Amino acid sequence: MEPAMHFQMVEIETKAEMPKTITVFGATGHQGGAIARALARDPANFVVRGITRDVQQEVKVDDLKNCGVAVIQCNLDDVNSIKMALNDADGCFVVTYTDYNEPDCIAKEIQQGKNIADACALANIPHVIYSTQLHTTRVKGIEVRNLVAKAEVEEYFRSKGLPLSCFLVPCYYENFYDFLKPRRVDRNNFVFEIPMGEMPLDLVSVEDIGEVARTVFLNRSAYLDKTLSLCGEKITIKELAADFSRALAPLTFRDKPITVHDYKKRGEPWSVDFGNMFEFFVRKDQRYQLQHTKDIHPGVQSFREWVARNARTLGDCFNKL
Repeated sequence: MEPAMHFQMVEIETKAEMPKTITVFGATGHQGGAIARALARDPANFVVRGITRDVQQEVKVDDLKNCGVAVIQCNLDDVNSIKMALNDADGCFVVTYTDYNEPDCIAKEIQQGKNIADACALANIPHVIYSTQLHTTRVKGIEVRNLVAKAEVEEYFRSKGLPLSCFLVPCYYENFYDFLKPRRVDRNNFVFEIPMGEMPLDLVSVEDIGEVARTVFLNRSAYLDKTLSLCGEKITIKELAADFSRALAPLTFRDKPITVHDYKKRGEPWSVDFGNMFEFFVRKDQRYQLQHTKDIHPGVQSFREWVARNARTLGDCFNKL
């Protein structure tokens, strides 16, 4: 079963009566970090706790602290530890993490997600935003374990009767710093090997997800029991390569077609799952909604805007490849 997509234009509140305390899980990751920063930029409305498994990630932790986020280490294998991190919280944002270095990574991710749900129920959290995904095996018979894990955790959250809003998100623009980054051919020439063919890839900046989360937390009643399908851009690999070439000259980028079969042989721990994910994206109409995302957050960035704004850091990253 696919989630029903619900959108509703609301009059956005600009200030809560009292600042809401929001606990953000995965705060040192792409998505959780963006949510924590977005809420922390609005101290009149939010007090933010960022949850991490490892406070030794000094650069990311210091960045959060400098933004006004209280960073807390939490054992996600211990429901009581999670409940303590949720003490007196008015809401929480949850994104689970697939650690491909763990041999039982999917079972571990699902169990930790269930532990968070159990702790939310024990703590009587008034509003949970959960970052979910489609259950690719049920929808199209394609196993993408990291997406299936998140879909199954969502089912468990719902079984607990929690006051829930869900975000359905595509790949991030920020993934071009990691698994979507290009391969260097020679000094100034790069290729993207992403098996999408001529099909557009749906993308969004995590910073825009953060702004959507701020709106949703400020307007709880309008978004309860809703799944918001988010998108910032629908773009082919050839088009995004052109955007990179335009913004990062003299570096040049092009699309180098690759099959899903060849992608899955790349030897990374996630290669098979991500190859299956791209196959799913090609075979299944992507449900991410650009216009509805703009309705909630009119300032959502296009891909070209994001590349232009981040050209220096992207160039530094790619020059190290």
